Amino acid sequence: MKKLMILLLGILMSVSSFSKTLEGIGRGESEITAKKEALADLSNQVQVNIKSEFMSNKNLTNGISDREISSGISTLSETNLLGVDFMVKKKWFRSKYIATATLDESKISLYEKKANELRNLINNNYNQVSQTKDFNLKKNYLTSALKSYEEFDSYRNIAIVLGSNKIYNLPYTKTQLENDLESIVKKINSDSLYNGINILYVKSNGKFNKNSKEYFDNYFYTVLASISHENDDKIAMSNENNSTVNTLVKVVLNSNFTSIKPAVYYNKKMITPESFITTLNITVKLYNKKEIKNLLTISATGEGTDENSKKIAYEKAVKNGFEQIKLKLKKALIK
Repeated sequence: MKKLMILLLGILMSVSSFSKTLEGIGRGESEITAKKEALADLSNQVQVNIKSEFMSNKNLTNGISDREISSGISTLSETNLLGVDFMVKKKWFRSKYIATATLDESKISLYEKKANELRNLINNNYNQVSQTKDFNLKKNYLTSALKSYEEFDSYRNIAIVLGSNKIYNLPYTKTQLENDLESIVKKINSDSLYNGINILYVKSNGKFNKNSKEYFDNYFYTVLASISHENDDKIAMSNENNSTVNTLVKVVLNSNFTSIKPAVYYNKKMITPESFITTLNITVKLYNKKEIKNLLTISATGEGTDENSKKIAYEKAVKNGFEQIKLKLKKALIK
């Protein structure tokens, strides 16, 4: 019984000595400057305490690796400090302010809550990785998980230094997430024989008038070439649907109608001449060739007017329609 009491006393002394009140001191010509300096000094004190306590008391790390602890220290900044109390004094004879920034164990719950919220967010993103077959989505989920992991490290380490025992570790390390992300990125890059270039196979159909399909196709290729040129030539087109193709593009002219707008006269004088008005509707669909998955469906209605030619009115309508589609197309094609 005596040995048990001694052991319990030792544990209590260990926990008591681990609970801390940390302070930072700052001086400045104004109260704001003094507080800012005090917060920076407090941040430095927190980092020093995290490093000294964790490195000298391995039994307190609860399985946290040295690398993860170091990561939590390196990413810590003033923005990670919650519930800081300030006390400011003005030194009248020097017209300067001295601020003290204090952080103590009464604020542990703030860090526990933030760390556990981030832990849940990391778990959610990591679980999503196994539930999707899309490698770009896998990459996004892992990137988000890693970003949250860095914040989690900081809040967890501060909480533990202040005396918390409610922060539970994740079932995987930050290094594991980094390795998983590296593997996914390599897979994405290897999927294209052209090192990240989106290879397209384009097929068009629809309600074309005589000789109007050629202009329609050529203008769409011009739009694609423009997008590629603006983005380091990351788009190329294939004449055949072969093994190099990443994305299938289906372009459909759903409707194509030309009407004649009569001339407008006033006092027997022509104000506006007779003109041709062409209205057409275009749909562009993108498919991931590997998964036969629809990536994007966009539609636009183009209108063109010309006084002399149906052909020119049609060409203006085609241009107007594709220019409306260009921005959304660009976002879908450029990764």
